[in-house]
Amino acid sequence: MKKPLTSVASLGSVLAILLAVSWSVTVQGADEDHGANSGQHVMHMNHISTQAEAEALKPGDAIAMACSMCKHVMVQHVTNDNSHVTLMTKGQKHKCVCGGTVTVMGTSKGQGKYEEVKHVCSKCGDDVMFVCATHSDNDKSNHQH
Repeated sequence: MKKPLTSVASLGSVLAILLAVSWSVTVQGADEDHGANSGQHVMHMNHISTQAEAEALKPGDAIAMACSMCKHVMVQHVTNDNSHVTLMTKGQKHKCVCGGTVTVMGTSKGQGKYEEVKHVCSKCGDDVMFVCATHSDNDKSNHQH
């Protein structure tokens, strides 16, 4: 006895709908895990002001320096070489996108690597830059969505 063709087609349609619904729920659930911005991962960065805070970052984290005058943001991913720490080390110099030289200067608040620093650009001026950092997904206790 042959099955009618309509029941086979109906079974195929039901399986396709179930797979589509299952896939949709999985994708929606993944999107909800990363915030309410249409499935996009939102990265929160926290202000840091000392060399010690930069040293506490781990590979996979990110550090960013932003200039409010020239509207430039430089992001550096943290690696094992700890080169990111120079952004917060008193006496270090960096180039600004404006062509100026950024000098990391101590503020006399705190001591040693715990002293707060500020970034002074030879063209943009004093107190126009700030540094912030985020933590990688590997460190859920400090990572914010």
